[in-house]
Amino acid sequence: MRYRSLAFCAAIGAIVVAVPEAALALPTCAELATNSAYGLAGNPQVSAVTAALQPTVGTNTAYCRVDFTFSGESGPSAGYLPGQSQQLKVRVGLPLNGVDITSPTAAGAVPWNGNSRDLGGGGYAGAVGGVTSSTNRGYVGTSTDTGHSAPLGGSFALNPDGTLNVGLIEDFAADGIHEQHVWGVKLAETYYGAEPIFKYWMGCSTGGRQGHYQAQNFPQDFDGILAGANAYNWDRFITAELWPAVVMNQEVGAPIASAKLNAVASAAIAACDGEDGIVDGLIQEPRACTYSATSFVCTASGGPSSDPNCLTPPEASAVNKIWDGPRDASGNRAWYGLERGASFGGLAGTNPFSIANDHFKYWIHQNASFDWHTVTEASFFGDMLSSIAKFNDVIGTDDALKAFRKAGGKMITYHGLNDQLIPPRGTYHYYNRVLQGNYRETQTFYRFFPYPGNAHCGGGAGPQINAEALFSTLVNWVESGAEPDHVVASQTSPARTRKICMYPNVPVYNGSGSTDDQANFHCEARKKDDLIGELEIGKQFETSTKAMTDPSPD
Repeated sequence: MRYRSLAFCAAIGAIVVAVPEAALALPTCAELATNSAYGLAGNPQVSAVTAALQPTVGTNTAYCRVDFTFSGESGPSAGYLPGQSQQLKVRVGLPLNGVDITSPTAAGAVPWNGNSRDLGGGGYAGAVGGVTSSTNRGYVGTSTDTGHSAPLGGSFALNPDGTLNVGLIEDFAADGIHEQHVWGVKLAETYYGAEPIFKYWMGCSTGGRQGHYQAQNFPQDFDGILAGANAYNWDRFITAELWPAVVMNQEVGAPIASAKLNAVASAAIAACDGEDGIVDGLIQEPRACTYSATSFVCTASGGPSSDPNCLTPPEASAVNKIWDGPRDASGNRAWYGLERGASFGGLAGTNPFSIANDHFKYWIHQNASFDWHTVTEASFFGDMLSSIAKFNDVIGTDDALKAFRKAGGKMITYHGLNDQLIPPRGTYHYYNRVLQGNYRETQTFYRFFPYPGNAHCGGGAGPQINAEALFSTLVNWVESGAEPDHVVASQTSPARTRKICMYPNVPVYNGSGSTDDQANFHCEARKKDDLIGELEIGKQFETSTKAMTDPSPD
């Protein structure tokens, strides 16, 4: 991996030293782009610089927005094509300093709170995201496109000659997000005359993977990280996202009608809803649900179901394989499937999920003409192994958190248990690899909150994921030492609140009062996960166990 940013920061520091920082007045927002003393203007590695004070508009308060492109490396020696260079677009949002706050444009501005909050991306990224969710709260906010354009999908990874563009892959996996952090800190120090006191990361999906990457590779950079629906294990779960399309193609010969998939998902919820003693339209623990789609086979095919959207035997076989996830001919699990109750729409629709299709086409087979229909249930596992071999080191993001714990960092992770894109068992799997059986020590710095009924990053049924509320919980943990044993989630229809307990603890009804009121539940402490066996992966599909966090005190 190329950690070129540190050397570059040293170079920038040398530029600033030429004009002692103490002698520099705080700049206006516009001067960040025009005065070479501030590190952007005249920098040969920076282009397309703009810096402008953004007025208060609607719910977004006034702030200083800085946009630029960073090009730290180029050419074949860095993994790019000849003549090609790194093109990381970065945005830094700065709550107004003492100079700009007096501007007439600054009406409604929120002052800097002294901290920073970098923001993650989604999918293959490819676009600079907004930063106002951070600046509105007084944080310096940053975002990046990770070095490529969104319309390219996953094709950015493949050169015209069929070779992989290692430079662009590394920019997406690692270098882009590190640069956004480095520049956010640097510009904060320049604009305010002080470095942020507390530094945070916040992201979901790809942003969750990015947060874990930062903790694994730059453990000193962040005091707190909020990471949800994590896209770590990228080399495996992205491959497994094609499994539903493969099994429907092989078992049925075509996609299963959405009405049928919706009906069997509802049947699974109805069958397992009451397993926690409360009938509320939610499966509290989907891993414990063993409902089989054969119970939904039409009576005309010899099955028990008279539902108008019942399944044929081949359709039921496909649905069970989608729920179970990919297993080879010997029964070894390669990865996880959709949980019962999750929507099939994301991965088992009319067409395969585009990110998974692109991964097979451009990343695994390195062939822009590759047709996913040629993948069989048998050949799928060779593709999985190929993906692991090629991409685990660069984007698996399943390394240790030991250094992050030693650095004093805190992390909260969360996952909706009806996630229709990223199987939540991947988060259980990683968390259990980190803790190595010692929940107490791991929970001193890393806590996991599973949300029943929630879809990818939120939505779906049940009391909802509220990322900003989770972030406030993280801040209280980092800055005040308030350890979160549970968080409260809510929904409006029906009006309901529930305790979301820190894993592996579980919510238990107190026996009286409304089950729609979280106050009538308590979190029952558990010393282990009784369903840990559901996480086992075949050895050939598991990556080498790199040193995970040492759960014992130093």
